[in-house]
Amino acid sequence: MAILARNAGALRDLAHRLPGSLPLVADVTHFGSLDGLINNAGQSHGARVEEIDPEPFEQIFRLNVLAPIIAMQTVVPFTRATGGGVIVNISSGTAFMAIPGYSVYSASKRAQLGVTQTARAELAGDGIVINAVYPTLTATNFGANRIGTGPDADYSVGDPRGYVAGLIDRA
Repeated sequence: MAILARNAGALRDLAHRLPGSLPLVADVTHFGSLDGLINNAGQSHGARVEEIDPEPFEQIFRLNVLAPIIAMQTVVPFTRATGGGVIVNISSGTAFMAIPGYSVYSASKRAQLGVTQTARAELAGDGIVINAVYPTLTATNFGANRIGTGPDADYSVGDPRGYVAGLIDRA
């Protein structure tokens, strides 16, 4: 995950709290305006509920929930100052599902949805539109990048297990 800020010291502090992030010093005001943000990072933890390890659980929630919150907090002042903008949080149909072995991922996407919907209500008066997108199955390394050794569900492209196909939750 790349994180941007003008203040190098603050950026280092944030990067320390978000292991694996790529800190980049940048002043987005030099680009004219900041019109939008797409939060599209995510990772899964494969484990049955009785086997969930707290450390990877925290890692998944930092990436899937906290990182989008921090990104939104960073761009809101810029979009507010220019009269509005758009924030899109890429979610998952698993936010509405119960797939054995994927409770941590599912819970993180449900939490992200709650933050998205709350931020939408809080920022609507500022002209900031916030949407959640639940893409259909995509060809990614999602399964290969999963943390943990839980059930080896193969949710590859074309899998008919009931994902919410292309749903957009918008204002």
